Parts: sequence; C-alpha cells; structure tokens
Amino acid sequence: MKKTLLTVALDAMSAVASFAQGTIAFGNSVAARISVKESPEAAARTATAADGLTFGVFFGPAGSAEGALTQAPGTATIGAATPGILTGAASVFALPGTDAQQIVSLQIRAWDSTGKVLGATDVRQVTLGPTAGPGAVIWQGASGVNQTRFNPLVVTVPEPSTIALGVLGLGSLLLFRRRK
Repeated sequence: MKKTLLTVALDAMSAVASFAQGTIAFGNSVAARISVKESPEAAARTATAADGLTFGVFFGPAGSAEGALTQAPGTATIGAATPGILTGAASVFALPGTDAQQIVSLQIRAWDSTGKVLGATDVRQVTLGPTAGPGAVIWQGASGVNQTRFNPLVVTVPEPSTIALGVLGLGSLLLFRRRK
C-alpha cells in the first residue's frame, strides 16, 4: 500500500511540474520558410533536406547572452516533402524550468552533421505562453512585419567551388613561397 501511495505521489508531482512550464511554438509555416545562401552575395534560396541542417532552440533567463543559453529538448530538420519547412519540430513545446508569461532569451541555431554551427538568429526576448496554450510564436507571421517574432534563419553554406578556389589559392601561395 505504501509503495502504491508513493508511486501515485511521485506521478502527481511530476505531472504538476510538467504543467508549470512556459511554452513556445517552434514549427514554422509556408509563410515563414527557412532560407539558405551559398555565399553572402548569392540570392537566398529555400532550404532543402539535402542541405543536411539540424535546428534547435536555445534559451535562458531574460537578458542572457548567446554563450549562456541552453539547448531546449528536441531538434528539427528540413523535411523532404516540403522545402523550407521543419519536420520533427513540435508546434508547441515547454521550456524546462520556465513559467507561463515569463520573459526568456531565445535563439534558433542551425548546424551541420559535424556539429558546426552554420547560422543563428539574433537573441530575442520572448514572453512564453501558458502551459495549455499555443505559446509564443517564434517564426515570423505571414505579413513578415511582426518584429516580436523571429525572421526565417539564413544560413551561409559554402559551395564546393568556393572551397576548391580557396584550396587552389592556398596551394599557389605555398608553391610561390617554396620557389623563393
């Protein structure tokens, strides 16, 4: 009997703790597709699954600097079916250790398969939504003018020809130095 009461009490405490968290809406929409650029001068294009990017939300207390942010549980990738749209991104999820209506610092980061961060949004101050509610939306709306939301992330992905030119240039510098 004691074991059953202890189990019920622990379950109740974990349920209450899970409801005492603020929420955000991470998934983006057709109106806020994620873009990538091959170089700073190139035109932006819609990200695809072939880019191999993983996205995550990083958060901390209001006013936190980028280096002090912690990664929220879960990550997302670009789906093969719809370019620019995240798959595996919960439309609403709770940030551990936060409360509804709490202001937190948020940042979205993108990294490649090696773990190298390729891009990140600015750190923004966002008011979290209620546990049962939709949460603060962190991608921009259809109008694109809501300044309290994140704009789609633009990631610079170096193209192979740029890397090849860099290697060729480095090789010629080494060859020139050797001749001297």
